Amino acid sequence: MRILPRYFVLGFLASYAAILFVSLVAIAIVEMMVNFDHVLEHGEGLAGVASYLFLRLPSYYLPLLMPIAAFGAAFLGLGLPARSLEVLAAKASGIAPQRLAAPVLAAAAALCLVSFAVSETLVLEASRRFERVEGDVNTERRLFQSRGSFWYHRGTTLLRVASADRKTRTLHGVQIWERDRNGRLLRSIRAESARIEAEQQWELRNAVIREFPPNRPEAAPRMVALPRTRLEIGSADDLALLDADPSSLSLRKLGEYIDAQDRDGRDTAPVRALWHARLADPLSVLLFALLGAPLGAAVEQTRSLAAPALRGVGLVGAFYALQTSVSLLGHGAAASAAPWLLLAGFGAYGLRRFAQMGT
Repeated sequence: MRILPRYFVLGFLASYAAILFVSLVAIAIVEMMVNFDHVLEHGEGLAGVASYLFLRLPSYYLPLLMPIAAFGAAFLGLGLPARSLEVLAAKASGIAPQRLAAPVLAAAAALCLVSFAVSETLVLEASRRFERVEGDVNTERRLFQSRGSFWYHRGTTLLRVASADRKTRTLHGVQIWERDRNGRLLRSIRAESARIEAEQQWELRNAVIREFPPNRPEAAPRMVALPRTRLEIGSADDLALLDADPSSLSLRKLGEYIDAQDRDGRDTAPVRALWHARLADPLSVLLFALLGAPLGAAVEQTRSLAAPALRGVGLVGAFYALQTSVSLLGHGAAASAAPWLLLAGFGAYGLRRFAQMGT
């Protein structure tokens, strides 16, 4: 890499790291002041504070801060040199502003990959742990996901659910296997849905129950079909099944979940929208850098950071306002396409501004 591109890339990366660090520190201070009671619930002393912040900050704020930091870094990476007439000197030497900004955008593209990796590892794990702590669920090693379904193991009972609804406390696509201590199957239950009620009661709907005689393994199972029945199987720990939330899955697991729901004939539109939004989110790092670079170069005209910075705040605010509106109002295929259309629309604007840099 030549000296000039390296100079701008290093400036961009240094600004990115500084903005991200300062933002996280500022948010941590605000969190400790505003949510002090929640902080204390995570433990006493510095260990409790650290536990809360190391889960809260990555799960709630880091996905939002990564693209915003890219915007600020791209803006300052070109804005500060433009204010000190370094961009003007480069133009006088025959170097177009686009050539100065291109390495910055290349670095932002690399940060997209970093953002994706962080979102699929650190952010996802922090979100899971924070939800478990907030919900006071201590069964994190019992609830797992495989082949598009959520599984729960408790003692000699194995449960599988296709999906869960926390609001109605309802599980869909329920299968239960009960075994003896030697691992021999005693009873299997398949139900269309199950509602978790109080006092360890589950209400099963459209259930098919098969019982296997323990002393006669060669005998045919006894089968009973019931439109509604109650089963005394639940416990306080079994509420972990209500945490069978697709948003807690990695993109690969989420894809398996969608395929399994399709095979069962269920509506997958909301989950598909979630999959597309999760896949598109890391690209906002590059988009925001593309929006910030032309604004930074525009500082050359007035040698003031204030006016371009305010325009940038308006652009970022408009992007997130539209993103929120689309997520709330979008349905079906439109909700899946919305993240890409939003990126394409703002990207086209950013490219037009990029092409006009220096004119």
